[in-house]
Amino acid sequence: MNHLKKRVRLAQLGRRAKPGAMPGQVTPAADAAKPTVSVFAYGTDKVVELPSAELDDIKALRSKHKVIWIDVSATGDAALILALGEMFGLHRLALEDVVNTHQRPKAENYDDHTFLIARMLNLASPAGTEQVAFFLGQDFLLTFQSIPGDCFEPVRQRIRNGRGRIRSASADYLCYALIDTIVDSYFPELERVGEVLEELEDAVVSNPDRAHVEALHDIKRELLMLRRSVWPHREMLNTLVRDDHALITRDTQVFLRDCYDHTIQLMDIVETYREIATGLMDLYISSVSTKLNEIMKVLTIIATIFMPLTFISGLYGMNFDRTASAWNMPELGWKFGYLFALGLMIFSTAGLLWYFYRNGWMKRD
Repeated sequence: MNHLKKRVRLAQLGRRAKPGAMPGQVTPAADAAKPTVSVFAYGTDKVVELPSAELDDIKALRSKHKVIWIDVSATGDAALILALGEMFGLHRLALEDVVNTHQRPKAENYDDHTFLIARMLNLASPAGTEQVAFFLGQDFLLTFQSIPGDCFEPVRQRIRNGRGRIRSASADYLCYALIDTIVDSYFPELERVGEVLEELEDAVVSNPDRAHVEALHDIKRELLMLRRSVWPHREMLNTLVRDDHALITRDTQVFLRDCYDHTIQLMDIVETYREIATGLMDLYISSVSTKLNEIMKVLTIIATIFMPLTFISGLYGMNFDRTASAWNMPELGWKFGYLFALGLMIFSTAGLLWYFYRNGWMKRD
């Protein structure tokens, strides 16, 4: 667990700019992958898809279609990022945030474009999420992913097949569709966490084990990570819904409001699961204490039963000389002395068991 915490801390701190660095520097992290660029250019009647595009392809397609979507799969090529920034007039401070992948979700307006940051769920990443940067213009949308691989394939299929209103709407609706996909991708993970919590609840009640504590700690850390990702999304979407944006239409704001509602649902689920995880930790401690009490009760009953038996056997094990006095262990000379001692032991044991049962001490809690 400490190793995991160290990995997350290094992943979050290692990509920050050095103190005092000049603003607007586009310097990718040393371990950032080299990107590939995919392009969708479309209108109501036509779609052009380039899985691997060059800058000349983008220049040729721009302004010939209603919307052009340029998706950059990684941030390891500063020259490419700067070239795209110059081509679309992107602000250098925003480009700096693209390569500094520790950013929290936010929305910033510039003269002719809007800059957005979202956190896409990626449990393979040391931080649990990856950054996706959006540049929204009048007829274009640029997305920069910090790690190759995404959850955008359903949106791509909608563009290819012309389903819904995505091909007839502007770039702001495409931006909404991608953000909504990112937000909705958190729900399956939370469903998985909920199933794990249910299994842990049954296991903790029936057979509490040290491994359950470690599993609960892992879940609580994951829920904390999800909370830190979802909460800023809610603030970012609230800004897009509440404020006036030149590049976001009123119709798209209605859809963004629905996406905002999804973030509220996510926060409710995360907070509920965090409370359940905390409650399960208390339940584990209570179950362990109850189990220990049961063990101590059984041992106490056994020890109590053997106390009179030990006394009786010890009493008749004393080596007094019977020839010195008639009062020295007279039962030893009685032909029923052994049976009498056994009967006394059985009677005392039965009496104690009856007493424990009558007072309810032998019932399981």
